[in-house]
Amino acid sequence: MPLKRINVQLPEDVYQVLVNLASRRDESISAVARKMLADAVVVEAANDGIDKVTEAVRKAMRDVLKPSEDRLAKLMAKAAVASATAMYMNTQCIADLGKNDALELYQVARTKAVAYLKEKGEEE
Repeated sequence: MPLKRINVQLPEDVYQVLVNLASRRDESISAVARKMLADAVVVEAANDGIDKVTEAVRKAMRDVLKPSEDRLAKLMAKAAVASATAMYMNTQCIADLGKNDALELYQVARTKAVAYLKEKGEEE
């Protein structure tokens, strides 16, 4: 394969390391530098490729998950409205039954519900 010529200036310490490597390997400085540069280019290209693949996978996952996330958010909003409606209807029913302390009963029930939700269940 034909080679292209480039001129590179190196700091003295890098040059000395390159000279020592070439001497130990019994190769020319150019051959050692060429191999090291080729290896670095391959690694850099692979890293760029991984970045591109990672970006594409993340975008694809966002596109796939977004409809499910939106649907779950809508269901949670509906559940919150239904829960709040039931809470106020229960409080009103307790009051309509002649209990004067309906609001106090609500507060006690709410405190117990919060404590219940903080407990670790068997499935956790």
